[in-house]
Amino acid sequence: MAEEKRRRSWIFVVAGVASTAIAVLAFPAQVEQVYKWFAGKYDSWDAVELPGTYPGELWKVATSEQFGWLEDEWCYPTIPGFRSRFRVVDGALERQNAGQMPKPFTTEWWKTKVYQSNKGVLRIWYDDPDLPGNYISATPGKTSEWHEYERYSHDDGSVTSGKRRLVLSCKRCSLGNDGFTYSCN
Repeated sequence: MAEEKRRRSWIFVVAGVASTAIAVLAFPAQVEQVYKWFAGKYDSWDAVELPGTYPGELWKVATSEQFGWLEDEWCYPTIPGFRSRFRVVDGALERQNAGQMPKPFTTEWWKTKVYQSNKGVLRIWYDDPDLPGNYISATPGKTSEWHEYERYSHDDGSVTSGKRRLVLSCKRCSLGNDGFTYSCN
């Protein structure tokens, strides 16, 4: 009886493999479409719907490994005297800003939610609804510099990105006298 079950199971396995091979050979376009559909479903399995998203962009909750490199003090060459600090507390990212204009200020530590897109963009969203979200694009392997920008959603459903600002590690980078060139360790 056990031998009969084993033989039947083996026949079903061989039949399944043969059916799959025949389907791939006979209907390659349809098999490719089915594969893309399943791959898309898998990629979007734990995706989060967020406003200000471009077509084809998927967002997932970022892990501390994906945003932990931001833990530093950051300078903005185009905004002299302005600095942002990030820290990771209990696996969550917090941000604090400090500056000199119009008078010296230091903000409180803002709690954030961080998402990463399928395009590699980090999205920092603040619990305070009055604060605009920030988008960070960085070159892999270059953790001492990145670009930050905002996005704007319009009434017609379209989305546009704001101007990108260069951000440098205050500790690991130095800005040249011309205000444009810089070097980072």
